Amino acid sequence: MPWFRSMLQHATTLNHISKKSIPKFTPHSLTQCLEFATKAEAGGVDEAVMAGLEPTKGEEKPRVVVIGSGWAGCRLMKEIDTKIYDIVCVSPRNHMVFTPLLASTCVGTLEFRSVAEPIGRIQPAISTQPGSYYFLANCQMIDFNNHVVNCKSLPEGAGNLEPWDFNISYDKLIIAAGAEASTFGIKGVKEHAIFLREVYHAQEIRRKLLVNLMLSDVPGVSDEEKRRLLHFVVVGGGPTGVEFSGELSDFIMKDVRQRYAHVKDYIHVTLIEAKDILSSFDDRLRRYAVNQLIKVRNLSIYGKLRLFML
Repeated sequence: MPWFRSMLQHATTLNHISKKSIPKFTPHSLTQCLEFATKAEAGGVDEAVMAGLEPTKGEEKPRVVVIGSGWAGCRLMKEIDTKIYDIVCVSPRNHMVFTPLLASTCVGTLEFRSVAEPIGRIQPAISTQPGSYYFLANCQMIDFNNHVVNCKSLPEGAGNLEPWDFNISYDKLIIAAGAEASTFGIKGVKEHAIFLREVYHAQEIRRKLLVNLMLSDVPGVSDEEKRRLLHFVVVGGGPTGVEFSGELSDFIMKDVRQRYAHVKDYIHVTLIEAKDILSSFDDRLRRYAVNQLIKVRNLSIYGKLRLFML
């Protein structure tokens, strides 16, 4: 049998291989491996945690670490000369959001991909050059003395994978993490409202809006419940609140009244602001915004709260 003879020849060849060509695995080697594994579990092996992210050497390009992927961080990364520097971006999102148009995505005027630009497209070096990276993580601590950033990964949606810590050494550090949305102490906002700062916020608002519209059109829903489902409250009369209120009103006037004619009389929008809307803008612009809102709405004043109701 030819295949059997071939197998015997192969086995004979293996028997003639010199034992010196096979590395010996001594108990000392086993001890070293066990020590390495123990240190890695304890976070004590820098090579395992910081592979490729250790302090740069003299012949390597300096490393610029950018924390954040907002307007400032992305604009800076776009302008950095990647022939001179390596870039490492640490952020919980891999894209920049064009926030002025975010309100339009809530009602379908724009699609979500129209307001989000991937970091790799803004600065191609992050996707193409070996020394530049993007990491889906949060910055936890900065050791300014040793020029090290401590980060924690964000493995949400990756099954049972637990977050882990890792370090990045930097030559230059850019902190552009932005700020959290302020509630100004208004009770119930954090518990019940949806902020409008990220794409996933706009997706949740859009889903909630459409679900409420469809539920209110189902037979058996009382008039009182229809009014509750179709009462949309916007907290804050800044640029985002005013823009979203305008987009929502246009959506109601143009789309809802045609597609959901049975519930069009139950829907209204309330914009709540403690002082004047767009208070940080020029007075002429504030008056123009108020006039645009009043054109299709009834303006009521309750103490210090102004409610614009459709």
